[in-house]
Amino acid sequence: MFAPTAAMAYTADDYDADVSTTNPAPGESFEVVIVAPSGTDVTLTITAEGVSDAAIQIAGTKSLTKTAVDGQAVFTVTLTEEGRYAMVATAEDGTVIETFAIVVGDGVPGAGDGDNGAGDDGAAGPSLPDTGATATPLIIGGIALLLVGGAIVYLVRRRAHS
Repeated sequence: MFAPTAAMAYTADDYDADVSTTNPAPGESFEVVIVAPSGTDVTLTITAEGVSDAAIQIAGTKSLTKTAVDGQAVFTVTLTEEGRYAMVATAEDGTVIETFAIVVGDGVPGAGDGDNGAGDDGAAGPSLPDTGATATPLIIGGIALLLVGGAIVYLVRRRAHS
């Protein structure tokens, strides 16, 4: 059983996390640095829907706990399949330190199979993630409003001539 004083020994300001990239190419290693008081355990866990566990490698596993040395724990991560990954850094008491969204390649699981990552223009490397909203619903709404407005004007002019 833990004493309450041990659980309150560190504040949230003692912890932080940073990742070297949030858009690596498939198979490209990157680093996650978790800042924590020396001697405390921190855990890095990575999950993704539609991606096999074998595609997630933090020293050969998808979740790894390390003890902070000199105020930090450094994890080297390799994600070998394209997809959208959730990465969570937690303190030894289970408190979430930081959450990261990692997009490998175009973010679609299995999309890179049999492909070198080159786009239609022949450039090597992963494509940028799709961001922002699509304009299709706005365009359809605008056209619908124009049609309704045109019908109202037509009916008002028709009544005025009667």
